[in-house]
Amino acid sequence: MALLNSSPVRAEDKWLNLQALLDQAKPGDTLILKSGNYHGPITINKQLTIRPEEGGTIELRNMSDLPAITIEADNTTIAGLRITDVMVKETPTVLVKGHRAVVDRLHIQTGGDGISVRDANEGSLTNNTIDWMADGVKMADKGNGVDIFNGHRWKITDNTIRDVHDGIYMESSDDILVSGNVIERSRYGVHCMYTNRTIIERNIGNLNVTGAMVMTARQVSVVGNVFTKQSQNVNSQGILLYDTHETTVTNNTVDGNRVGLYVELSTGNILKNNRVSYNFVGMQLLESSANSIKGNQFISNVSDAQARGSEENRITENYWDNFRGIDADGDGISDITYGMNPFFQGLTKKRPAFQLFFQSPGMVFLEGLYQTDRDRWTMDKAPLMVPPGNDDRGGDQGGLIKTGLMGFILLGCTAILILSMRRRNT
Repeated sequence: MALLNSSPVRAEDKWLNLQALLDQAKPGDTLILKSGNYHGPITINKQLTIRPEEGGTIELRNMSDLPAITIEADNTTIAGLRITDVMVKETPTVLVKGHRAVVDRLHIQTGGDGISVRDANEGSLTNNTIDWMADGVKMADKGNGVDIFNGHRWKITDNTIRDVHDGIYMESSDDILVSGNVIERSRYGVHCMYTNRTIIERNIGNLNVTGAMVMTARQVSVVGNVFTKQSQNVNSQGILLYDTHETTVTNNTVDGNRVGLYVELSTGNILKNNRVSYNFVGMQLLESSANSIKGNQFISNVSDAQARGSEENRITENYWDNFRGIDADGDGISDITYGMNPFFQGLTKKRPAFQLFFQSPGMVFLEGLYQTDRDRWTMDKAPLMVPPGNDDRGGDQGGLIKTGLMGFILLGCTAILILSMRRRNT
């Protein structure tokens, strides 16, 4: 059933009463709203589909400290509205308490959480835009773009979120898909805590403090994301795993961050085929074990890797461009191992202020002198000579041959020049 906004409205009314239209509707109705300005807050306590007429624009303005929209009924769909929440407040702009809700194509300007889900399952949040509304508010005092607590099997896809606290925050919520979202200028782009089987794929994070933060979680998949320029904070990382287990981190691009991959107190994870480039530190591995780290590219980082207390990991066939290996048999794998010197991490654990001397000439010199217990260092036992996917295994050897030939030619020219000069002198 299509229910049009046919209620008598006086010409002088600027803001229309949307709650009155909701109260008139019957469960299961589709409420097609004529273009106009409506005032909130509203509560949806029956199954409805709410959307604007084709080509129409709906502006919902909320000046109260209540949520602009509260969805209490199951199987509710709301789409295509522009919502402005005027007040900075603890309550969210959209509060979802009903199961299987669909929230689609909303444009939200929020002074709290953009969309909060509480104790509701199996809904979808798609194609929404969420922006922080108020100026002069510290990041720590802002709300999250999407905030889900005790909500399972949600799909959060293709949303754009900017200038909030955490872009997408999930707590005690399992089997959630987070895909195709763009998150910028926030604290953590994607943040999950106490979750299982979260899928974080094909998202873009830019200029956040941390791109993806996975904490106290299991069986998370972090696949095919791009996290760039998370470097504005001393604690900035591209991807962070803390107390995380049985998780897969593959095919991500982590570019221009303070730390590319950060792994602490985490076990049984797979980090594979990631491109980690132009970071201050490519990877930090702290007090972690039984992880598999293979086929990653560490390119143009100030420091490729640092490790402490993480000897029992399977690290092999990664490319470290700061490492110069030896490949006698031409199989593309270095015959000598790549070791991650623990000196700097051990020093800064005892004296955090020494982080100020990161890669200073004196620190590099001291690190070069430190060779204690080298057999206990975290090692890549078979580092690659060229980046994965580059089949020109003989490229380095060919380069060496060409360089050698050029050297012999130059040496010959020098000898001829010296002999000719001696003849002239005699």
